[in-house]
Amino acid sequence: MGIIVATPFQSPAWLTAWARQLPYTATPIVLAATSPTGRILAALALARYKDDARTRFVPLSAPRAECVRLIGPHADDPSVARAFAFHLLLVAETTGADVAMTDVPAASALGRSLNLFCQDSSWDCTTAAYATIPLPVRYTTLSRSAQREHARRRRTWVHLAAHRTVTYTRTRHLHDLLSAFDVLAQLHQHRGHGQDQQPAHTLAADAAQWRSVLQHLGAATACIATLTLDGTAIAAQLCLTRGPRCYALTPATDPAHRHLAPGHALLRHLVADLAEEDVHTLALGPTTGQQPGQYGRVRSSTLSALSTTHAAAA
Repeated sequence: MGIIVATPFQSPAWLTAWARQLPYTATPIVLAATSPTGRILAALALARYKDDARTRFVPLSAPRAECVRLIGPHADDPSVARAFAFHLLLVAETTGADVAMTDVPAASALGRSLNLFCQDSSWDCTTAAYATIPLPVRYTTLSRSAQREHARRRRTWVHLAAHRTVTYTRTRHLHDLLSAFDVLAQLHQHRGHGQDQQPAHTLAADAAQWRSVLQHLGAATACIATLTLDGTAIAAQLCLTRGPRCYALTPATDPAHRHLAPGHALLRHLVADLAEEDVHTLALGPTTGQQPGQYGRVRSSTLSALSTTHAAAA
């Protein structure tokens, strides 16, 4: 078995921070698979929500976590993953609770097991494209059309920088992180008035929770990259790092500057910045308007498995 590297979404700091944000109707729980000798083989953090109508189980920190994995020395053992999938199936069937395992890497053992269970049960399974950029970006290896597009965008920003003030920054300290977060949240509010398709959850909608979580994570794990034009932020990106991997979350751009493609400009700065610090990959998560295909992305997918016990009850 290969070593499974946990993402920031499985770190104790991330899970603890979001557990503190749970409402009183929710309870954090941990499922664990153990050997006959009691050794923990793998674990999965969940949250149980219970109200007068129904009980539901979801990954702890969902839907903010964009990569839900088992953790532990045998996290990618097919038999261990099947045990977790089977237990979740039993929970739904024996208790009538709704179970939603969202954003599980489809190629992981848990993702494969959930997919098989969906085929043999009434569960619904959907997949979503997930984009990862290998670093450093080798622009000369991209398609000719992508190279031309990068050259065109670079010319636009070189010309812009010759006449106006263009600044890229990435936070390094907690105070700067929290200040940049306020800027990012404001950009997300502006996005709500633009034409961009909005996700089901936005950073601006639960800004107080995010701010508390980032304060708990600290600048060693979280950072925000920002692109400003004449002192005004026009693009921002929250990132979480763990080892040589970086995970990008909640990108936001100013709709008033859409014609300049500030998201692309920020991403070009960010991939160069991360590569200089020996970061090997930048995970952009679900496909966004940033068109990560222009950066030599590696294509994969995430899986969401939803029980349909509520439909049967109806």
